[in-house]
Amino acid sequence: MTRWQAYQALVFILPIPFAGNVDWAWSVYNLTTFSLLLLELHARFSAASSKSLNVIALPEALSKALPVLALLLAGQAIVMLQVIFGFSNAQHFSYQYLIQGLSLCSFFALSLLVLHTKERINRIIWVIILAAAFQAIYGAIMVLTKLEWGFFIEKPAYLGKATGTFISRNHFAGYMEMCLAIGIGFLLAQSKQATGNWKQKLRQTIETLLSPKIIMRLLLAIMVIALVLSRSRMGNSAFFASLMITGALALLLMRNKSRSTVILLSSLLIIDITIVGTFFGVEKVAQRLQNTSSEHESRDEVSRDAFNLFKQYPIMGIGAGSYEHVYPSHKSADVRSDKLYDQAHNDYLQFLAEYGVIGFMCLAMAVLWCLYWAIQAMRLRKSSLHKGLGFAATMGLMAILIHSAVDFNLQIPANAFMFVFLLALACIARWSPSRTSRHTH
Repeated sequence: MTRWQAYQALVFILPIPFAGNVDWAWSVYNLTTFSLLLLELHARFSAASSKSLNVIALPEALSKALPVLALLLAGQAIVMLQVIFGFSNAQHFSYQYLIQGLSLCSFFALSLLVLHTKERINRIIWVIILAAAFQAIYGAIMVLTKLEWGFFIEKPAYLGKATGTFISRNHFAGYMEMCLAIGIGFLLAQSKQATGNWKQKLRQTIETLLSPKIIMRLLLAIMVIALVLSRSRMGNSAFFASLMITGALALLLMRNKSRSTVILLSSLLIIDITIVGTFFGVEKVAQRLQNTSSEHESRDEVSRDAFNLFKQYPIMGIGAGSYEHVYPSHKSADVRSDKLYDQAHNDYLQFLAEYGVIGFMCLAMAVLWCLYWAIQAMRLRKSSLHKGLGFAATMGLMAILIHSAVDFNLQIPANAFMFVFLLALACIARWSPSRTSRHTH
């Protein structure tokens, strides 16, 4: 197996074993990512040595993204200080988070190293969509047949809701949001305006119907069905909100946009909401939103407690990964005693509490920088591929950033890796040359 094939396999496998939310899966992901990055760098060093070059050649997207990578690594440096100098309230778990954080940084760099051609970008997008479609089909089948199995075990919770091989429907929905954004951006990159007389337009329409784009559109429809079947309130809200916001940005910023772009964006909203919603129960999601009450939820109180933890340890935080060990002794009396909150159900507040303001700002600046580049790609790039990738990264990042206000998707390995992939995709969309070398390693 080549390095490129191993990278594709890793991306496909990420969500399968409980979304990686078990220790052994994290270990496999970490080891694979570190190994692939070292092998890729070794191959480039060897190539540079054979040509008597003093420096290795880096893809332009990675060269431009080095400041972003530095910010991500600075966040991990804070965790290292927490471990070395005893700032962490649970040093063992902070050490684990350090390894995991370095693994995610390595995946960011690795993605920018290996995705250096249009062909590879297209291939990895198909791998992601097929992985997500597998999760969607499996999750939908489990709901419709009432078999209710997860990853080789019977589901202990969320019966009647689509979860795929994930443990939680909300994290399943978060994964769907990001993958749907990638698929929609890819379709936009492929959309072209029909030209010529009616015969030529008819031929172009038939060619489109017979092309892989139709397969992609069908897979995206299946993924939307699974998202609705998850009954995740914020998952569905984040998806449609990010689609509308990014769609508006695309129509406003993209130059030389074709009529097919407008038609595609409109159809995604109209078809998916009306047809899919009618048959698979989007009204049940709406009902859950209407029935949401602070009297039956403790998340507001948990978020308040997380912010209070941050105020007690504002600079260096309580230690990465320490939340579930520190929170029980800081839980307020008005938080439901029958529920275990091992996460803050708000990624922003949990990162603030665990990493402190310095670590949080390093990570936040890296994310916002990439989001800015993704939006700029829609505005400035002439290549339809890079504009589409900019749309994908913008929508995907917005979706998970909205969802993160009430959940902890970024604590789940498969979703964290996919989030980092979106960061890398934003860099590729903005800085990757329109014509890339066909040489592969």
